[in-house]
Amino acid sequence: MADQKSTALHLQTVGADVNLDQMYGEDRKRKERALVRKVDIRMMPLMMLIYVLNYLDRNNIATARLGTLEGDIGLVGTQYNTVISIFFVGYILTQIPTNMILNKMRPSIFLPLIMCLWAGVSAATGAVQSYSGLVVLRFVLGFVEAPFFPGALYLFSSWYTKAELAKRISVLYAAGQMSGAFGGLLGSAIMSGMDGKAGLPAWRWLFIIEGVITFPVALVTIWVLPDYPATTKWLTDEERTLAVLRIAEDANQEDVRSEASSFDGLKMAFSDPALYLIWFMQLGLNTAAAFINFFPTIVATLGYDRTHTLLLSAPPYVFAAILGITNSWHSDKTKERFWHVVWPQVFCSIGFIISACTMNNAARYTSTFMMMSVYGSFGCILSWVSTSLPRPPAKRAVAYAVVNAGSNLASIYASYFYPKSQGPRYWQANVANVAFSAACIVLATCLRFYLAWRNKQLDLAATEDMSEGVDVSEGKEAEVAAKWQCHSGYRFTL
Repeated sequence: MADQKSTALHLQTVGADVNLDQMYGEDRKRKERALVRKVDIRMMPLMMLIYVLNYLDRNNIATARLGTLEGDIGLVGTQYNTVISIFFVGYILTQIPTNMILNKMRPSIFLPLIMCLWAGVSAATGAVQSYSGLVVLRFVLGFVEAPFFPGALYLFSSWYTKAELAKRISVLYAAGQMSGAFGGLLGSAIMSGMDGKAGLPAWRWLFIIEGVITFPVALVTIWVLPDYPATTKWLTDEERTLAVLRIAEDANQEDVRSEASSFDGLKMAFSDPALYLIWFMQLGLNTAAAFINFFPTIVATLGYDRTHTLLLSAPPYVFAAILGITNSWHSDKTKERFWHVVWPQVFCSIGFIISACTMNNAARYTSTFMMMSVYGSFGCILSWVSTSLPRPPAKRAVAYAVVNAGSNLASIYASYFYPKSQGPRYWQANVANVAFSAACIVLATCLRFYLAWRNKQLDLAATEDMSEGVDVSEGKEAEVAAKWQCHSGYRFTL
């Protein structure tokens, strides 16, 4: 442990002036590829599995609704919608403070702890007896599930460069989408095979089984998950140095983790206009995407029985996962975010319109795939956080938490978009979804032009410094860059 602390301290003293090409020469790319591959192998499959479990425990209530949940608990009117909504109240309250904590704490301890907490709450839902009890448990579940996703995003941004980040965020999020497919298949098996076992209805077994399976994964996470580049013990000293310096180089400045407090990060994040543009852009996307909480109910409007409904729910999730990964991979390859955010929102809007306008089964089922394309923008928006608010890490940690938590405000009010009385077309919800997708497009446009303006200001300042022969670290460019907490050589991704 002493060696780890001394290594971290040494790396914090290394500035951004270090030239990795000079340090490693022609061997740099090979060493970087080996490092990224090593981190990928340890982190990506595990984080994907954790997110699958996170999604299962969050969304299994939609499957339980197809059983006897509402009748057994005595839910009437919009009480089910309230149960969905209250989860996100707890979910929102936790994210900012926990990401501020994560900036100063080992992820390999923090994340397994919250996994055990949400697993226990989810399993306990199988014993709930009343509407009030269900509301309390769903609120607590949101409270303890919330830290995982923004924490995962922050951990990723500590390891991967901006050219590597979007595809990995999308792979992680695709795991959530695949959990929808897997959850439908698993839910179908439990709902059809466990009903009446030990005198319990199938929906209770659903919560118990899907909660309990998280515990062993949490134990594995303690030993496998990396911490931060300067302090991960299973890297060699050379690998730790390379891991830290390449991220610092990517932002054109040193990692100032120890120099900016969590409160400083909070102030810097909330004083940056880019945060609000990304926040509300993601809010528009999340509002349009809230149909996911009712997806089995939407598919049930095709008129099939429960088992076939759950099976038909799976393929659109697979489509969403493939689309999200492909779109984000291309976004990283081209180093472009704006158009990769916009086109999926146009495509999903067409799906919402079809769903509202026809009762033809083929058209409606096709529209569910198109609706799922709303998630194609997800990885690109979240990677835009890291490149728009890159440093210091405390600011980036708060930004990820604000965007993820603040955008989930959508799920509080959007949980009431799908009352049974408006089925099967749910045209009011579909019209609202189109409007919020359009809002996402407008805000993406505003952010794109705002960041282009920032780049222009930096370019003009650099030209002025060059004409006057002023040192880069002391000139106008450095002064302009300081307003946005970036290095003078940094340029924002559009």
